[in-house]
Amino acid sequence: MRMENSAQTRTNENKFVNNLDCSDCSDNELVEIVRKKDPDRYKEIIDRYQGKLFAYLYRLIGEREEAEDLLQDVFIKAFRNLHSYDTERKFSSWIYRIAHNEAVNHIKRKSLKKFIYWDNITSTKDKLETASADEGIEDSWIRKETNEEVEAAIKRLPLKYRQVLLLRYYSDKSYEEIGEILGKPVNTVGTLIKRAKTKLSGELKGMEKELFS
Repeated sequence: MRMENSAQTRTNENKFVNNLDCSDCSDNELVEIVRKKDPDRYKEIIDRYQGKLFAYLYRLIGEREEAEDLLQDVFIKAFRNLHSYDTERKFSSWIYRIAHNEAVNHIKRKSLKKFIYWDNITSTKDKLETASADEGIEDSWIRKETNEEVEAAIKRLPLKYRQVLLLRYYSDKSYEEIGEILGKPVNTVGTLIKRAKTKLSGELKGMEKELFS
């Protein structure tokens, strides 16, 4: 009788988990449900991140089909390693790091020289409106500028500078999150972003001279 009661209790628990609305759950709460109770709920993690991760991969790779393939690899790898994820960390940084590594490895395999394609990014204007009050004028300018000259200048930047600009200004990641994703100290991230903006400014000036020479 006790065994029957125990089995019934587990069945009821599973029904509760399956019917649980987790729209308000944090990422880590959802991860715990997936790991300990219901692996099928992993599709909810996919729903949360597939749009953002696809945009990140597509802008890095520049090819839609390749980005879609990589996105599948990212979610498969994340699921396989979900048991080792430390819930004391931020889940978004963890899965973005997986996506970043997959993209970099893909780029290395193909020996791509031009790997970032920034399509029409007019949505950046919306981000400008929600930018923090303490954001510098130069930072706001990077968010606001969406013309072809800026896109072309960004494509000329070395990999390490393109990455930080993309994560900072298009994925809205903090310095700490970028550090986790790239595996670099926060002060190094700050230095890279500063140098990237200087390089971008230099590229724009160079292009202006080419245009009017």
